[in-house]
Amino acid sequence: MKNVFIGLLAVLSVSVSAQAGFSLALIPSNLTSVPKLHSGAYGVYKGKWFFIGGRKNGLHGFQPPFAFQTNYMNDQIYIVDPATDQSWSEDVYSLPDSIREPITSTNMEFYLQDSMLYMIGGYGWKDSLQNFVTWPTLTAINMNGLMDAVINNQAITPYFRQITDSVFAVCGSHVAKLDSTYYLVFGHRFDGTYDRSDTTGFFVQQYTNEIRKFQIADNGTNLWYYNYTAVRDTDNFHRRDYNLIPFYNHWFDSYGLTAYSGVFRKNANLPFFNCVDITDTSYRVRTDFNQNLSQYHSAVCALYDSANLTQHNLFFGGMSMYYLDSVNNTQHTDSMIPFVRTISDVVRNLDGDYFEFDAGIRMPALLGTNAYFFMDTATPIYKKFFVHLDALPAGHNLVGYITGGIESPEANINETDPSLSIASPRVFEVYIDKDTLASGFTPIDNSVLNFYCYPNPAHNAATVEFEITDPAMVKLELMDANGKLVEQVCNKQFAAGKQKLRLNISQYPSGVYNCVITLYGKRKSIRLAKD
Repeated sequence: MKNVFIGLLAVLSVSVSAQAGFSLALIPSNLTSVPKLHSGAYGVYKGKWFFIGGRKNGLHGFQPPFAFQTNYMNDQIYIVDPATDQSWSEDVYSLPDSIREPITSTNMEFYLQDSMLYMIGGYGWKDSLQNFVTWPTLTAINMNGLMDAVINNQAITPYFRQITDSVFAVCGSHVAKLDSTYYLVFGHRFDGTYDRSDTTGFFVQQYTNEIRKFQIADNGTNLWYYNYTAVRDTDNFHRRDYNLIPFYNHWFDSYGLTAYSGVFRKNANLPFFNCVDITDTSYRVRTDFNQNLSQYHSAVCALYDSANLTQHNLFFGGMSMYYLDSVNNTQHTDSMIPFVRTISDVVRNLDGDYFEFDAGIRMPALLGTNAYFFMDTATPIYKKFFVHLDALPAGHNLVGYITGGIESPEANINETDPSLSIASPRVFEVYIDKDTLASGFTPIDNSVLNFYCYPNPAHNAATVEFEITDPAMVKLELMDANGKLVEQVCNKQFAAGKQKLRLNISQYPSGVYNCVITLYGKRKSIRLAKD
């Protein structure tokens, strides 16, 4: 156990439904054998970490020729033993192209079932087409045989099998399992060279708008799927690059899945703030809660407090539209969805209600986006998925590691130059002390939900949308970049529910403004650019 427990120390003193408090610390690790990667498949098998696919550089470029450069794809299979700081690797060029290309893609879906790793989809290069595709593949990898082969420098080809079907052509999604059924949740299919300017027309993007359910038949030789169904919602499922986390329902002794935030809305180039609860029989869009401090895939650690029957989901860094001004208790926004240093906790209580907290400490840099969290093998586990908070002994407990991900020098970087960000070489140890209580853990206000404006930038007019849970007086103001009032748009009583206002800005000069909403003495601000 390291004795350096200073600097990055936070106390999560939660007072929701009699929550227990605990302290959280993030400490640089001495591990040196971990590869610098992000956005690939990973997991733990027999105490060792594995990494397959993903990327070796930072943020992908948004226009050719910088978009998903093939020389930065991860073409190695890495095995790491964190106990001895040893690593082994093997390139994938002995595999047939039909297997090699999908497993070196980006943002594929994956699930480790016993010793079998199932990899689905992913966005990557197809040599025969000389173009990028989303792979329509389900690849089964025998991790027991593969890891031994990599460590002992033996042939890896015998440990791969694959089937092809268009239902698997998904990237930016997650796959999880409830009972015997696999859930391929949301995501999109992108074929062609990524170009955010959308001027060439040489790509096709289609969100699945679905939760795809199926079972896998696998006897070690033959591989197939069956009992396929899909649930469709073109408004609420139009998202990708989110976080999918299991939850436990104490009342029914059952499990579900929560899809947190993600991008992008169907009618605006903005993230989702709400989450979606998924069970084996239904789904529920949580319009009663906004996740303000994390909207993109990041490193996450899930804990369960069995004494108070509550779940804590710790989100480490990543990207978010909101940042906090602690001086005047205002939530500001950046519609570019910048990299952030925020560490936050979303608490789910016994009744399934959600609450968000700012942990009070920050990542040491702009880290966490598409990073990996590995639970330590000695950590007590509750109900298969969670760090068991109450089973932790006294003192500082290592519960896991954060590795890789994208590290950026600035919140918003030049999108056409991938050299400005990197695949992070840092490894952090995550410590929990359940017996340390102190102040500094701040609840995030949720009185105004889904507050955003579009288009942004705007020319003559913009639409402002928000939701409130109860009837209330709402004041909406337009401020200039210096905080001076430009116009009071409204100050009146609104009914509960969704609200939409049209903001006429044709008479104002080009520049940056802030659209500020005030409710119950709380303020949120959106940066609005007029071109």
